Amino acid sequence: MSFYNKETKKANETSIEHLIHVKNLTFNFFDKKVLFDINLNLQPGQRCLVVGSNGAGKSTLLRVLAGKHMVPHSCEFSVLGSRAPQDQINGLAFLGNNWSRTVAFAASNVAYQCDIPVKDMMSKLQKDYPERRNMLVKLLNIDLNWRMHQVSDGQRRRVQIMLGLIKPFRVLLMDEITVDLDVVARQDLLNFLISECETRGACILYATHIFDGLDDWTTHVMYLKAGKTKGIKSLVNFEDWKQRKTNGQHNPLLRAVEKRMRTERLNETIFEQTEMSVKQMSKSKFGPQGGFASGRFHNYWGK
Repeated sequence: MSFYNKETKKANETSIEHLIHVKNLTFNFFDKKVLFDINLNLQPGQRCLVVGSNGAGKSTLLRVLAGKHMVPHSCEFSVLGSRAPQDQINGLAFLGNNWSRTVAFAASNVAYQCDIPVKDMMSKLQKDYPERRNMLVKLLNIDLNWRMHQVSDGQRRRVQIMLGLIKPFRVLLMDEITVDLDVVARQDLLNFLISECETRGACILYATHIFDGLDDWTTHVMYLKAGKTKGIKSLVNFEDWKQRKTNGQHNPLLRAVEKRMRTERLNETIFEQTEMSVKQMSKSKFGPQGGFASGRFHNYWGK
């Protein structure tokens, strides 16, 4: 499934039209398959939310796109026209939710809980982009003299975001990065990211469970379930959201996604209960011999 009706081009032809291009991506973590035939195209200016239950594969997908995991050669895959690891792709930024992970473009890890002032963290990067650094410091209300072992989680998160965004990006991957931010810092960041997409043609893929303020932020929604793409919609074509928005319902995106997830969980429960009934009936005196009960449910499930 694609955002667009245009025919999907080959990965090496999509660096301009599609900043992210994935076709038939399947990914195994050791012997467990965690992503199944993922298809995704993201163009300049687009901001796509990745939603789904815990364990749906959202973080894994972002880490694959960030070059944290190797991608099978059988799938078409490119970020900014490249299959290279993250630190080799100029213009790609990944903001994860772990303090010790790489947050910007360098291959080195940054220690966010050590006794070090903000101004000395990734100092070369800060010196290379002084105007953008100062703008982000003001935007996120950061004191460059903060020592990282003394600040709160919310302040530490702001520093992580600042360092991750200092170098201008074309593709930004975010995994629950706003979870520790207060309402003002979060909204200011979201507004800044809209500006980055609209003025510089960047695109953003954002996995989150927090939907406050995102109705006017996102352009597309990607729904994952058990490692599979269950739907990708532009927000203007998301009928449930449009109806709730028109009716003036509070947090229409949250309510639309919640309804989808509750419906699927209910269907899963019904399926599991039905399967259990089939197994119980198969153990009856007719079932094991392939009698009425066994044959009836055998045909019903198409097995």
